[in-house]
Amino acid sequence: MADRASVITLGLCEIQVGAASAAGTMPEQMAKIGKTYKDTCKMTQDAADVTEHYEEGKAAPEVRKKSRKMPTLTFSMMDANVDDLVSYVGGAKVGEDGWGYDGDEVVANKAIKVVTEQGLDFEIPNGDIEAVINADMSAKGIFLVDFTVTPCAVTAGKALRGVPKKG
Repeated sequence: MADRASVITLGLCEIQVGAASAAGTMPEQMAKIGKTYKDTCKMTQDAADVTEHYEEGKAAPEVRKKSRKMPTLTFSMMDANVDDLVSYVGGAKVGEDGWGYDGDEVVANKAIKVVTEQGLDFEIPNGDIEAVINADMSAKGIFLVDFTVTPCAVTAGKALRGVPKKG
């Protein structure tokens, strides 16, 4: 049996964004999405939906059918500007430097790369972004935009992939 390579993934350097690709390729040009608020970046996966089939009078299932869930990426962005709000929450620029929102605007999918300090970086070539405002307007509060990124299907490759850091 081959030795198992140890990979410890930790720390966030930055989150990058670029043009989405339903083909499954990551864009060559990506830029830092903005300032990720400390301790908010998480990738989680809900437990699968399970259907069990039983023989009458038996406690153990004969068959278990699992429908797995795709992991999602969540994080919060601080210091969002008008262009960020338009790109991720929706809406449009109003006047020279304002933002307007009706709630029916469509936000385009984006490619997302999570760059970690060590271990695996994560790539989502076709991510559906749901971004919502989470503003605490108190003296101790801050204006945040909370992101939920769900990897969507691609025609080649995988919807979510972990790539070992080089070097």
